[in-house]
Amino acid sequence: MKVLKNAQFYRILVCLFYLLFFISILLTGNFKIFVKKFYFPYIIIGVLILLFILVIESKRIKKFKETNVYDLFSFLIFLFPILIFLIVKPTSLPTYAALKRGIKTEFLSEDILKSLYEKIETEGKYKKLTIKQILALSKSKPEEINEKEVAVEGMVYKGEEKEKFTLIRFLITCCAADATPLGIEVEYKEEKKEEEEFVIKEKLKNEDWIKVKGKAKIEDGKVKIYAEEVEKIQPPTDPYLY
Repeated sequence: MKVLKNAQFYRILVCLFYLLFFISILLTGNFKIFVKKFYFPYIIIGVLILLFILVIESKRIKKFKETNVYDLFSFLIFLFPILIFLIVKPTSLPTYAALKRGIKTEFLSEDILKSLYEKIETEGKYKKLTIKQILALSKSKPEEINEKEVAVEGMVYKGEEKEKFTLIRFLITCCAADATPLGIEVEYKEEKKEEEEFVIKEKLKNEDWIKVKGKAKIEDGKVKIYAEEVEKIQPPTDPYLY
């Protein structure tokens, strides 16, 4: 077909594919895997710009320019990021990324403290908090978190110590590329003893997503959770904190 020999046709395809890509991640909410939710309006603006470019390029389709190897190669290069997205399912950063960047066990944020008490939820006797909230409280108002029963979700990183692990979540301030790993040390026991009620049904592995329920304690200026319950959960649709 003559249209397949027209270089302008491939420019239109690139614009169309990127337009559909951005619309799809907006509708599914997957854009939050890449950038902070704050940037949602800018993605909308980008979609409108792409739509405008697509209309302009479509009107130029009649200007025939024969396709060459360079045009086809450029077409594939531009589509490569979309192909990677389709082939490799995007997920949260793994624990080795946290180790490489350095896990922060301290965090200070006045904004969290101002809004924390309005949004706090409970699960039985436990207060549902994020790692970010717990670290912020332990730094600014340790009396508000010390000896409190908390429920928190995160990803497991286990070192050599059998009865300890670090619960990790990545904090995004701009995009996933600058995500900061936040962590809280958790003490637990995987095997049930007769005099204990606490038990984990399955052995924990690195990258497992879990919910920990237990008592938060401030020790040597840092917060630690002594687990009473540990439950494996499905990874959240939005694995990041903001």
